[in-house]
Amino acid sequence: MKKWILILVFLLPGMILASGCTSPLSSPASPVTALPTSTPGDIPAVSSPAVTVSPGITFRPDAGQPSYGVVTTQTTRVQADNPHLEYLEVRKKTFDYSIPNCPFQAAFPAIAGDSKYGIQQTMPKLTALTKDQYDEFLAKYTEGKAENTAIKTLPACMGAEANPGWNFVEIRVILNPTNVRPASYAITQNVLSGGKTIAQFTTTRTLVIDEKVTLTSYVPVKADELDLFDTIGMTYSRP
Repeated sequence: MKKWILILVFLLPGMILASGCTSPLSSPASPVTALPTSTPGDIPAVSSPAVTVSPGITFRPDAGQPSYGVVTTQTTRVQADNPHLEYLEVRKKTFDYSIPNCPFQAAFPAIAGDSKYGIQQTMPKLTALTKDQYDEFLAKYTEGKAENTAIKTLPACMGAEANPGWNFVEIRVILNPTNVRPASYAITQNVLSGGKTIAQFTTTRTLVIDEKVTLTSYVPVKADELDLFDTIGMTYSRP
């Protein structure tokens, strides 16, 4: 019996060692494949979309502006608080008769001597005179210093051809500003003929609410073109 016990004592450690050696090993971790390193030359460059500038377009990046675009002149925008047009009168003949060409040319040589002046020109051209200019004409060239009085006889005009005859179109406008704060407005009178704008007269005024503005101007027109002068349309804008 002792013999068997001694045998078991000697055999037991060996069996334990044998069982530990034969137990399955844990599976090794998956191999890690190293990614190939790339040099800067291997990375494709990402470029911005190309900007095409049309011929005649100015390309000028400026601080505070988009990096590219069209450079234009300053524009104006129509305001919601435009003045109220309280009164508009177009009086086509301030004189009952045609003013002869010679005294008119003496008074307004730049107009009467301009072969391109008139409504029937390829590019119509008209000029607006101020009330002071019109009043000066009445004072210097009419006998009564007033409308519908005789034109003075000038020595240089004795025997001169009367045609083309002239007259004036009077434009009177009264505006009632509606803008809450004082503001500078460009006020434009658009001369209409046959449904088209043929001339524009623009003046700049500072408009203040409840302070009405009266504009009076006189447009010299050849007598045979008066019927072509239809009316005036008003537009307003400010920067």
